[in-house]
Amino acid sequence: METQAKTVEPATVASLTAPLKAMFRLGTPLIAFFLVQNAVNLASLAMLGRLGNAALAGVGAASAVYGVVLALLFGFDTGVQAIVSRITGAGRENRLGEVLADALAASVAVGALLGVAFWTLGPGVLAAMLPDRAAVAAGSANMLAAAPSLLFFAATIPINASWIGSGRPGIAFLVNLALAPVQILLTLLLVFGGGPVAAEGAAGAGAAISLTTLVGVAIQFALALRLRPGFLRTAPRPAGIAAIAAIGWPVSVQQSLSQFGLIVAFVIVARLGTGPTAVINVLVSLMAFPIQSATGLGVAAATLVGQSLGRGDPWEARRWGWRTAGVGAGLLAPLGLIALAAPEHLLGLFLRDPATLALAIWPARILGAGVGIVAFGIILGFAFRGAGATKIAAGIPFASLWLLQLPLMWWIGDTLGQGVMGMVEVQMGIALVDAALLAWLWKGASWTTVRIGATSRDIPTVPERLARIAILGGAGAGKSTLARRIGEARGLPVVHLDRVVFGPGWTRIAVPLARERLAAMLEPGAWVVEGTYAELADLTLPRADLVIWIDQPAWLRLWRAWRKTRLHRDGPRADRPDGCAEGFGWAYARTVLRFGGWSPALERRLTEAAGRPPLRLRGDRAAARFVAQLSSPQR
Repeated sequence: METQAKTVEPATVASLTAPLKAMFRLGTPLIAFFLVQNAVNLASLAMLGRLGNAALAGVGAASAVYGVVLALLFGFDTGVQAIVSRITGAGRENRLGEVLADALAASVAVGALLGVAFWTLGPGVLAAMLPDRAAVAAGSANMLAAAPSLLFFAATIPINASWIGSGRPGIAFLVNLALAPVQILLTLLLVFGGGPVAAEGAAGAGAAISLTTLVGVAIQFALALRLRPGFLRTAPRPAGIAAIAAIGWPVSVQQSLSQFGLIVAFVIVARLGTGPTAVINVLVSLMAFPIQSATGLGVAAATLVGQSLGRGDPWEARRWGWRTAGVGAGLLAPLGLIALAAPEHLLGLFLRDPATLALAIWPARILGAGVGIVAFGIILGFAFRGAGATKIAAGIPFASLWLLQLPLMWWIGDTLGQGVMGMVEVQMGIALVDAALLAWLWKGASWTTVRIGATSRDIPTVPERLARIAILGGAGAGKSTLARRIGEARGLPVVHLDRVVFGPGWTRIAVPLARERLAAMLEPGAWVVEGTYAELADLTLPRADLVIWIDQPAWLRLWRAWRKTRLHRDGPRADRPDGCAEGFGWAYARTVLRFGGWSPALERRLTEAAGRPPLRLRGDRAAARFVAQLSSPQR
């Protein structure tokens, strides 16, 4: 017993620690990336705090408008990361230069347009948001100085996404780390002045962002030219741009509208006065610390999920989502204890006015208590992005923000007079609902089959060597048809299990004899077996190079089962036992309707039985693409 324990323990420890190592190998640099950026933002906020409440409120509102515009570029980040992670998982890193060419062609053009729009329209938007003229003046000056940074961000976002999606987030972190002191020093110099440089106040903070991002463009391009084969040497492809846009646009729209929701929140709070507006700005900035940490783990989850799907392993992709969200929530929840235990000391770093400080204490405690819930929802949302299921990742936060959160914030915070406290309570309640809904959807299977646009045909979804294939599914799914086509494409003999299990008149053959028959048919070692019989699964699934489940809608399977009995009732068929006429009745219909659907539990059982995840083919088109891929001379 003692020897056995020593033998098992290292394997057990390794199985527990390996996922954590993979998670933190990607997640740690990303958390550090966002924490560095958050530290820079807090340093800038502390400098602006010395200019007074008007500067804090004005720059906070300007930052909200800037966030709306900048978020329209986030779709390029999501699209590039989803495609790059699948390409990397499929072992096609030589394609990364093409993806960057596609992304940059679109992102730089969009960034230029956004910069011009922000420059010309931003100050007017700010004037409509804030009643305080001093706050409007400070925010407008900050806006105009920060406008060029939108173009520079557009040039670096796709490159950063390619580092992260290919499993090299350390490069993104090191670039950000190098830029952090540059932005802090420039902000200090341009806000307060020094030597020949005049003090520019709030405008100086915006200029520091533009200058820092320009330096970032130079660094990122130099690294990409060195480490990305084909970078700036490949013409952009319309199909590639369309693939990135198809994945990214829901995220761009949702993120932009979420930031616009922050503007609406500022409008609501501004009705209460400059003090509450300053409080919201500080609370948003403080929550950015755990939120950006969760975002770092979320981006890691997106990469791991995408790479798993690129290898054709949806079961592992699902596990990465649960692991990362659970670990992230557990690690980040304790950060909220700081706000719960000592909010006065934390808030006092930014709020100098005693009355404003008192207004912020209890809202900060509520936000601190909900950090773990917020982190869980953020990370799981990014896992959906990594799968390419951006409509889920974007749709739920969008609907909850505009249909629930903002109306309730207006009603409770303004109409009922609950102020900042009521608004924060609403925000935490909505965060809990979002996290629960995302978790429920992650348990499902629809996101595991999202295709990645024009690049999906380039990603191998099956092993290169296929000599043994097992095909399963419900009655009427098309198992025998697919088996024949695969047999023709690969030159493999086809075994129909109905002929093994049944004799004339649909008499059931004894299980030992059926197993003996099947074992003899499988002896040559190359075959395609179609049929779903639990008593024979151990002879086929563990030995199969690939297990396929044909997933067809129940109504289609029912129609095909009925049609088959009408068209081939008495005629000979290769997949039907001799002397067996087919009939269609209520018992057969119930069997078709009850068995054949896809579910996570089915996926888990097949994975355990075969020792590898099954390939799920959804519909006839997916089956046809699979056969075409097998027939391709490139394989």
